Amino acid sequence: MRLLIEGNIKEFNSWRMKHLTVKPDFTGKDLSGKNISGAFLNGVVADNASFARANVAGANFVQASLNGANFEGADMTEALLMYAEMKEARLAGANLEKANMMWANLRGADLTGSRISKTVLVQADLQGAKVTPADKAGAYLKYALLEDMAWFG
Repeated sequence: MRLLIEGNIKEFNSWRMKHLTVKPDFTGKDLSGKNISGAFLNGVVADNASFARANVAGANFVQASLNGANFEGADMTEALLMYAEMKEARLAGANLEKANMMWANLRGADLTGSRISKTVLVQADLQGAKVTPADKAGAYLKYALLEDMAWFG
């Protein structure tokens, strides 16, 4: 955690590659405004953590638990979020361009005003999600679960 807070991504990723079976626990931690782009955060537990206005572009959150996490205003360009658990996550105003969210569980998530241009949401669970994106051109939604989803705009 210290390495991420200090922005030492290269060192964190080196540690992560040597400890792939470890599931770092960032539950409730505040990483707001931090630059953690490109970080290997696959498999982490970060429920109710805050990544508000953070730069997580290109970060790997594959199979991460991010339920209730706050990504409001975050740069998530090209982030990997496949199989991520993101129920009730707050993604309002986030830039999700070219992010890969295949099979992500986004039930009840708030994506109001987010940019999802060229975002991959194939087989994502968006049931009950609020999706009022400013830019949704080219979002890939094949086989996504969209029941009770509010898609406006």
